[in-house]
Amino acid sequence: MGEYTLTVVVLALAALVRLLVIPKFTLMPGRFQLVLEQCVRLCDAAAGLLLKVGQALKAAAVGLLRGLVRVARAVAGFCARHVAELIAWGVVIGVLLLLCMLVPGAPEHEDINVAMRDAVLHDENRVSLFGLAEVNPSLIAAMTVSGILLIGALLIRLFLVPKLSLVPGRFQLVLEEIINLLDGLAGVADSKSVKIPFIGAYVFAAGVYIFTGTLFELIGLQAVTTHGTSVTLPAPLSDVNAAICMGCLSYLVILFGGTVHRGRKGVVAALKEFSLPISMSFRLFGALLSGLLVTDLVYHYAALSYGVPVIVGVIFTLLHAVVQTYVLTMLVGMYYHEVTEEEEPKENSVDLSA
Repeated sequence: MGEYTLTVVVLALAALVRLLVIPKFTLMPGRFQLVLEQCVRLCDAAAGLLLKVGQALKAAAVGLLRGLVRVARAVAGFCARHVAELIAWGVVIGVLLLLCMLVPGAPEHEDINVAMRDAVLHDENRVSLFGLAEVNPSLIAAMTVSGILLIGALLIRLFLVPKLSLVPGRFQLVLEEIINLLDGLAGVADSKSVKIPFIGAYVFAAGVYIFTGTLFELIGLQAVTTHGTSVTLPAPLSDVNAAICMGCLSYLVILFGGTVHRGRKGVVAALKEFSLPISMSFRLFGALLSGLLVTDLVYHYAALSYGVPVIVGVIFTLLHAVVQTYVLTMLVGMYYHEVTEEEEPKENSVDLSA
């Protein structure tokens, strides 16, 4: 009933305005006429904007439909050329899925609240470090990732770097592209300062560590806990301690650069950003922990544990690896250049003696 009453009131007001007010409009408008004209202009602008949005959505929908048609044709052609292989893979996947459903699960199922709490605090599933202490699984993951990167860097330095030439091969092209990408994110490529080598090396090392450490959880390496159960090694930075160390280290690099290049002014400029290590640390920790929690939640329920973890885990992990590498390298490079760049001299005032 209220809708009808409101409609009647609006129609009555519109009729009164049309019969009594509009005939009195002049070239020198009054207040009401000005307000009414402004409302009409706003409505026209909104209608034009909605029309443009509709046209853009229509064009996007048409493009998407054409893309889906092309993809469908490509998939149909691929399936037609590989019928036997697809049937064989389908049989294998079906048999494995059937066996997964037939195999009984563990008699005791860990409560989801306990699993989510342990993913944050790591106070239940702990791993023995060579019998010396009980540590978080993320520490084992950090040591493993660090060892992989150090061994990989040593092999590259000993066997591949001496073979680099002016005519690059595939590996050299990939390595140079990664370095140029991270330098560009940190703003190193656009700077002509002598501080480039140091910040470029740190940004490259930090970016590679974050990206590799985030993708590490996709491998699914297992470790045996002190309770005798197995646990998957998480991303190193999903532990708040590792994230805080990365944030504080990045801040110390910025502070060091300001001290070396500008002295006391650089120190003051760096100390002004006292909240930077906190924001960096919890940005890394929150983003990587959210992906870990979502993946654990999906794995926890049997109804979602077939096929869904592959999509969710890969998408979340790749997204976090790219985004967090981009954010940290960009922030470190930006703040490093802010505290190390010399202030431009102020323009001299007008010479009154001229």
